[in-house]
Amino acid sequence: MTGDIMTISRLRMGTDGSGVTTLVGLFGCPLHCRYCLNEFCHDTGTIYNGTPRGAYTPSELIDVLKKDDVYYRMSGGGVTFGGGEPLLQSEFIREVCQRSPREWKKRIETSLNVPWEKIEPLIGSIDEWIVDIKDVNPDIYKAYTGSDNHLVLTNLKLLASRVGPQKLHIRVPLIPEFNDYEDIDISVKWVREELDVEPEEFGYVGNK
Repeated sequence: MTGDIMTISRLRMGTDGSGVTTLVGLFGCPLHCRYCLNEFCHDTGTIYNGTPRGAYTPSELIDVLKKDDVYYRMSGGGVTFGGGEPLLQSEFIREVCQRSPREWKKRIETSLNVPWEKIEPLIGSIDEWIVDIKDVNPDIYKAYTGSDNHLVLTNLKLLASRVGPQKLHIRVPLIPEFNDYEDIDISVKWVREELDVEPEEFGYVGNK
């Protein structure tokens, strides 16, 4: 088993959960967001930042992560899986998590716009689910991502019931030309009422 890895970014702070983290970016995504920061995740032939695709087995990736073991343990950090959509490679991620020290925090940054079968294998492995829901309005979501958000909302409810709200970190962005603060208020209200989670509103996606 190998991971289709896009990049490995070490010694990050304040962007992928608490503590010092390593972000492991994986290729593949079901969305085509207008302001995507990693649009090359859809490229089937890219070698990005010196990392050949599929170069790492779980053990090989852990060997890289271990370089920062002391920082993870001292700061409460660990590894964060992002993308793209990392849940498309959930079996690989589960293998990495199961072989990693328990003291490392395991986090995932996801849209949750995947079949539940891609999520369930990680229920017992992920410490924090960082979910960017874009917007709960299906028309806004469709216009921005090119996809429907029915799976996102359904998965969020099911995930909250399985892992508890304390493991969910929900991001609600302001997306210029697609939503406004009134739309954000509606999304925030939905998250509070349906999931019992206090979401994070954050600034612009894309260029101001």
